[in-house]
Amino acid sequence: MLFRNFYDLNKLLMELDFFNESPLGDKNGDWESKKYVSDDGMFSYSVYKKSFTNKNTSELTTLKSQLESAVENQEFEKAVELRDKIKKLELNKNELEKLNKELSNCVKKQDFEKAIEIRDKIKELK
Repeated sequence: MLFRNFYDLNKLLMELDFFNESPLGDKNGDWESKKYVSDDGMFSYSVYKKSFTNKNTSELTTLKSQLESAVENQEFEKAVELRDKIKKLELNKNELEKLNKELSNCVKKQDFEKAIEIRDKIKELK
């Protein structure tokens, strides 16, 4: 019998291998959970979502989407931090591009000491 006598939905989903692994046990931290509770407190539910990011997506684009999400969820302190990071990246965009090219060249030449210095400069500008 496929479903046996399951009275617990979580056990059933795990038995069917619905989740390859538990959403909260994800090591990459890509799973987000949000709990909603009715005004009277009688009902609650949780929503789990996994975000998939395109590896070709720039850091600026990622920050902008995180900013939109923070505003949508009314996380205004986080939104302010993200806004400031975006402004700093936009302000230093040309310098960061130049340093990233230098960093890439240093790694190709295996000049790791200089690469570390450039990496630190990049971190300061971000």
